[in-house]
Amino acid sequence: MFIDLLRKELISSLGNYFHDNYDAYTHGKVSFAKRLINMGKFFFYNKLVLGTLLKSDYFYQQLFLRKLYGLDKHVDGLNFFYDKLADENSKQLLLKLMAFRILGYVKVKLPLSNPEYWNGIKKLDGLVTKEEKLKLNCFPWQLEQFDLTKSGTPVKVYFNPKGAYTTFCLKQYEYKNNNNIVKAEAGDVVLDLGGCYGDTGLFFANETGSNGKVYVFEFIPDNISVIEKNLEKNSDLKNTIQVVDNPVWETSNKEVYFISKGAASKVSMVPIENCDGKKYTISIDDFVKENHLAKVNFIKTDIEGAEPFALRGAVNTLRSHKPKLAISIYHNMSDFVNIIKYISDLNLGYKFYLGHFTIYASETVLFAKV
Repeated sequence: MFIDLLRKELISSLGNYFHDNYDAYTHGKVSFAKRLINMGKFFFYNKLVLGTLLKSDYFYQQLFLRKLYGLDKHVDGLNFFYDKLADENSKQLLLKLMAFRILGYVKVKLPLSNPEYWNGIKKLDGLVTKEEKLKLNCFPWQLEQFDLTKSGTPVKVYFNPKGAYTTFCLKQYEYKNNNNIVKAEAGDVVLDLGGCYGDTGLFFANETGSNGKVYVFEFIPDNISVIEKNLEKNSDLKNTIQVVDNPVWETSNKEVYFISKGAASKVSMVPIENCDGKKYTISIDDFVKENHLAKVNFIKTDIEGAEPFALRGAVNTLRSHKPKLAISIYHNMSDFVNIIKYISDLNLGYKFYLGHFTIYASETVLFAKV
């Protein structure tokens, strides 16, 4: 069972102390106080946790793991998830991700935590053009323009080095392991749910070519403004991309209120103070029907935890078109167990794979293909 394998993973990780396994680029430097806390955790886990995990009383171990780490609601779901993953690579990654969420970066290194990752991001600094930076009305206040041609992708994009490296070099929304491949291909129709600055839209448009089509769903005005700037810089890809300024939900015509702050925007299904406006939802099934789409080949989502609702509104599309899927599942722990079960219960023949694209807990992607 997964819980037994996780127990072994935790035991094997408890002796670690990775002081440099930290993304200062994203989270800022570790304060002195934080370092002291980490050292305290180190001794706590080594003494108390290891002692408990090694106890012979099996049921005591299970109770301890479930209660201390909040796994009591998710153990059965994680067992199901693990069993459904189609390759060993994905299964080992799931164990690492759960161990990381339990023990943290001091104890567990995720696969990308290596010099190659940081060197890759650093190399992109050399691809910044001399053109003026794009100024924003919100954090991070400005974006540099990258010409990614030398990295193998004929795209110019306003973004940041880490984001550009993740989207275009790591290829966050592709899964490749031996013969197991899930990706957008030439001629595909792609639904890009959560377009943000348009980087993923450009990535998919480059993959699908002029015979494909990429629908980028993004409704935050500040983000759409950046998408438009990025499309202007890529005239050969511009006609492949269509921006849809509706939030995606399980039903259409629901009001969504927002405060427009770019990637840090606030969204609510009920009225909020100082909101900048409201938009109306659309379901994927309604969008496909209203636009008379003859095919849907690939769906990607990164919509801040709204993935379960978007999928419930795409059930007819899933059944009719069986698109390849790249679904972000890191926003809520429940998404790890509920999303794969929902898709599996449709009995459409999907095989599942897992990818992760940071050295911390964010950016876990569930891939699926019939």
